[in-house]
Amino acid sequence: MDKYNRLLEIFDEIVKIPRDSSKEDKIAKYVCDFAENLGLEYRIDDYYNVLVKRKADSGMENEKSLMFQAHLDMVCEKTIDSNHNFDTDPIEVIKKEDIYTAKDTTLGADDGIGVSMALLLMEDKDIKLPLTYFLFTTNEETGMDGAKNVDLSDVNVDYMINLDSEEEDSIIIGCAGGETITFEKEFNTTTLSDNIYKLNINGLKGGHSGVDIDKGRLSSNYLGAYILSKLNDVKLISFVGGTKTNAIPNNSEIVFSTDNVDKNIIDSIIEELEITEEDKNINITIEEINGTFDSLSIEDSNDIISLIMNLKQNVIYKSTFVDTSGNIGIIKLDKGKIVLLESLRSNINSKLEEVREDNIKLATSLGFKNTIDEGYPGWDYDYNSELLKKYVSSYKETHDGNEPIISSIHAGLECGLLKNKISGDTEIISIGPTLEDVHTVDETLYLDSCKKLINTLYNFIEKY
Repeated sequence: MDKYNRLLEIFDEIVKIPRDSSKEDKIAKYVCDFAENLGLEYRIDDYYNVLVKRKADSGMENEKSLMFQAHLDMVCEKTIDSNHNFDTDPIEVIKKEDIYTAKDTTLGADDGIGVSMALLLMEDKDIKLPLTYFLFTTNEETGMDGAKNVDLSDVNVDYMINLDSEEEDSIIIGCAGGETITFEKEFNTTTLSDNIYKLNINGLKGGHSGVDIDKGRLSSNYLGAYILSKLNDVKLISFVGGTKTNAIPNNSEIVFSTDNVDKNIIDSIIEELEITEEDKNINITIEEINGTFDSLSIEDSNDIISLIMNLKQNVIYKSTFVDTSGNIGIIKLDKGKIVLLESLRSNINSKLEEVREDNIKLATSLGFKNTIDEGYPGWDYDYNSELLKKYVSSYKETHDGNEPIISSIHAGLECGLLKNKISGDTEIISIGPTLEDVHTVDETLYLDSCKKLINTLYNFIEKY
């Protein structure tokens, strides 16, 4: 079997299946059918998590058991002028000699390529495996609800390999924990019909609010508040920005009233900003519009602007790597009610608690209520892991003796949650082919890295 081409065949099938977070029923059925056609035991739960069991091959019964794990959902982002419907339309993949991208949408290689690799190993009868489980979780991108609720009480595995990493030359052995805080408040409104303006911000790069948070990319939500702070006597009407808490928002639309707008202020603000090359396509417009709207007072508007600008966010603490960060991923103000969601991440629990309390203190002082989601735990690294040593050995053999990068990632992986659910003391690593610009319409999968990863994985399995 040509393993590489078979991998791409499976991926080509997966991108045709709608799989937005919380809408994984179709892709879960695909995985179940895949397992059933192979005659493998599987189960699916109410969250559409799928667990497949491949019994130990002859002679492998006493070897350490394995689990390969990937998540079924994808981040669904598209260009502002795209008509793509993520509920029905297949991803239109742009195939070049060495990369895959998508036309006007995210590609979904995060984590579609990980799912494809798991299915490739699941079906391959030319390799000998010990008792091996294949776990496919759901809703990873918007809260990890699948991993939080999956029942693994009857599963005992020695080694787990998560297939959700994004750099082929790296082995991830730890990750940040995180949580999302929702801030809410309702305001009295008055009716206005004069001096109404719409501010549009789009064209920003956006990106993953964990691994891309230190790249200097602008947040459209923060930038919107910053622009408003430069105007006089603003009365907010609506503020809509961002669609995912784990994506740096790249477009916002704000409607407001003010007696005096200097439209040239946009040019002066752009001059003030440190705009990276990745944000070079930024587009900011202010236009006067007609209509009658429900408006907040100047004082209430100032409170919202102050909250957006003064919540601890972006890179908060950094040593060698980013330790703690925040991302105001979603803002929705409409008809006097605002909901603001901020995702916090940290590799250090005490720092996460400190930032959470500071942000809640600020919001409370401005009259905002808050709720904190269940969050997800970090995953502590173990440099002495036997699994790690074995995989490093395979990596060196397939990479001309070169050493892989071993690191912890400033992003949420499901490993911490799953480690607490699996019986026994499971050793875990996270690997994957090289991806760039995940969670954006520029998401890119590097095909050569897929070949390298397959070679390393098969070398690792052969060493069993």
